[in-house]
Amino acid sequence: MNHDIISQTLRTYFVEKGKTIKVIQRYLRMKYRLVMDEKLLEKRLQNLSMN
Repeated sequence: MNHDIISQTLRTYFVEKGKTIKVIQRYLRMKYRLVMDEKLLEKRLQNLSMN
């Protein structure tokens, strides 16, 4: 998977720091003005864990 903002955020905050998907959604919305669906983030996380 590419090293884009979403993948980096998921790796840093979900995998390393143990934050929830809701917290990551809020972080992406506040810092980057990205509105991400929870299911999309979960799918990206599954793809991230497969690689």
